Amino acid sequence: MSSTKVQQPDWIKPVGKEEPKLRLYNSLTRTKNEFIPITTKHINWYCCGPTVYDHSHMGHARNYVSTDICRRILQDYFGYNINFIQNVTDIDDKIIIAARQEYLFEQKISNVYEKVNDELVEVSKKHLSDYISKNLPQFNQDQDFIDWINQVNTEQETQLNPKFPMYLKASKLAHQTIFDDNAKNVPIIDFLQNIKEISMPSLDKEFGSTVNDPSIFRKLPSYWENKFNEDMSKLNVLPSSITTRVSEYIPNIIDFVDKIIENGYAYSTNDGSVYFDTFKFENDPNHDYAKLQPWNKGSLELINDGEGSLSTGQSSKKSTADFALWKGSKPGEPSWPSKWGDGRPGWHIECSVMASDITGETMDIHSGGVDLCFPHHDNELAQSEAYYNNKQWVNYFLHNGHLHIQGQKMSKSLKNFITIEQALKDFSSRQLRLVFALSYWDKPIDFKDSLIQEVKTYESTLSKFFTNVRALNNDVKHKISIDGTNPSKKISQHERDLLQSLKQAQTDVHSAFCDNLSSPQVLRIIQDLVSKSNNYIQLTSSGETELRIDSLLQITRWIVKILDILGFDARSDKLGWLDSTTEGDSSSSKEDVALPYVKALAQFRDSIRNSAINKSQYSDFLDACDSLRSDLVNLGVSLDDRPNGSALVKFLNPQEQEQLINQQKAKEQALIEKQKKKEEQALANAKKEQEKLEKMKVNPQDLFKDTSLYSEWDDQGIPTKDSKGEEVTKSMRKRLTKQYQQQEKLYQEYLKLENKN
Repeated sequence: MSSTKVQQPDWIKPVGKEEPKLRLYNSLTRTKNEFIPITTKHINWYCCGPTVYDHSHMGHARNYVSTDICRRILQDYFGYNINFIQNVTDIDDKIIIAARQEYLFEQKISNVYEKVNDELVEVSKKHLSDYISKNLPQFNQDQDFIDWINQVNTEQETQLNPKFPMYLKASKLAHQTIFDDNAKNVPIIDFLQNIKEISMPSLDKEFGSTVNDPSIFRKLPSYWENKFNEDMSKLNVLPSSITTRVSEYIPNIIDFVDKIIENGYAYSTNDGSVYFDTFKFENDPNHDYAKLQPWNKGSLELINDGEGSLSTGQSSKKSTADFALWKGSKPGEPSWPSKWGDGRPGWHIECSVMASDITGETMDIHSGGVDLCFPHHDNELAQSEAYYNNKQWVNYFLHNGHLHIQGQKMSKSLKNFITIEQALKDFSSRQLRLVFALSYWDKPIDFKDSLIQEVKTYESTLSKFFTNVRALNNDVKHKISIDGTNPSKKISQHERDLLQSLKQAQTDVHSAFCDNLSSPQVLRIIQDLVSKSNNYIQLTSSGETELRIDSLLQITRWIVKILDILGFDARSDKLGWLDSTTEGDSSSSKEDVALPYVKALAQFRDSIRNSAINKSQYSDFLDACDSLRSDLVNLGVSLDDRPNGSALVKFLNPQEQEQLINQQKAKEQALIEKQKKKEEQALANAKKEQEKLEKMKVNPQDLFKDTSLYSEWDDQGIPTKDSKGEEVTKSMRKRLTKQYQQQEKLYQEYLKLENKN
């Protein structure tokens, strides 16, 4: 036989649809660009961290939670290895002023006065006068201040100066405290709290230059940095891979500034400061200035705000657009030695140095709030590109949108912010994360009632779904353990449709994540899939189709996986999001956990047993069942009746439990009201019967024996003449006769009752 060579058949290469590409909204282009990392599957990401001198507020929550969601998607969905660097600004004009003022108020006021006395009142009056003169120049000191407050057009003044309400509020509070006739009897702690805002600027103006102890300028930011970290932990924000502090980078900053001077893009001045030469940089053909917001580069208001209140008014700059890389320190400011003299870093240079130390001459992503675009981030780009003499220091700039509260922008400088600590008293961490996840990270958010209601509805919908799925799964497991047989796995068209919905949702979620990490779109897709799953559960409950739990479990675990990626921690069984309030104390013994449930069952047993012994009515047994159901709801368990006569056991989350408890209370109250009405009706009926009985006792011959109405009667006792002696009319006699006959009938009934008794 001739040997033939055996060949493997040709393989047909599958033809698939083109994958969507990940695109991010890049502030450098103001459009969505395809994301291409410098190193495959790795991202170097620098995020502008907090300036720590006060409470973290909802604006911080918006920035850092939204950034955290984006980071988690890139890391846990797309699988990038992220080196996430975030700084802490602990040297800054705001910090210097806040630290100095806190210290001076403590040393000059709090530690001096143990109670309110004439001297403290006079000092406070002087501070208030200075505060009003500086911040409320509209007020004429000859006027009565309270009368002026009542007459001033607050809305008009606020349009001219957004800080007007803040100044007015502080002045009014201090004025009411200081000029109160009972001021000396006010507790010292309350008095000091009410004058602190208006006293600190005066103290700082008078004594600020004497504050030189470096520890004073370290204490305040250290305290608020710890508070910031606590707030972020409560919001489930991932900690940074690397944290940098400005105070630990002073030598690096000095070297960085020196190199920029060497490259020809900065100059020193005779006051010991160093400024970036924006004109020189902008006119270099290899560089561009203000890449993010070129339309703002001439705005003196933004430039001066970026320079800080301790730096404005310096005339040694070549151009008003130039910004400080190094500031010559004045008395009352922290300082470090340098070749230009004792000084401290400018705000913008801090981030350039810290980021560059970790990422080098180019990074993948830089992020922060949109309010930092100009001048902070534009100046970061300029000085970094001047240092490296390169064209592009950052490849993708991600800026989170503004946060408004009920239509108003929050601001620390306006003191109209809601702290994270305050927000967490009204909303859970999960609800706040949902607020940001249901909003596009690069768009503004208005934190208003309608959004809060939407979030609560969304949360409730998913929580109820997870509860139902777990209950159904437990029910299936219970049946298997009782029957010892496995239920059918064969799926019907209902399950096929459901699994097709899952497949479509997975495809749509991937497209949404690729389209600028669109978490709102993803959450809507999940909501739609939950709705379809609930429809399926309804079909199984009505008996239209038999439950196939595997399909529901597959959908639930995928939903939980996506939610977990967004920062909503999953339960250990992956059948819902983690609800810490229902997890219980792991240190509790089995007896402690089981005792409330065992007690409820024991009481139920006692009630059923006694009813059986006493041969009670069926209603008593049903009442015992209802009582057990009520007790279990208070323990976080619901028994839902089903058409087949069995109950579906649900473990409730706090919201569901509260809702059922409220329903039970409303039902109990309705029963109480019903019983009350029943008793009132019974009393009314008894009273009516008593009145009827009293009427029955009257002999018909005595019915009309009223001399004020009648003067003569016939043999039966029916009136013949009225009280005036006139004959009773025929029609009147006819009516009286009828009444007589009715009473005679009642009287006979009464006599029969008496005879029986």
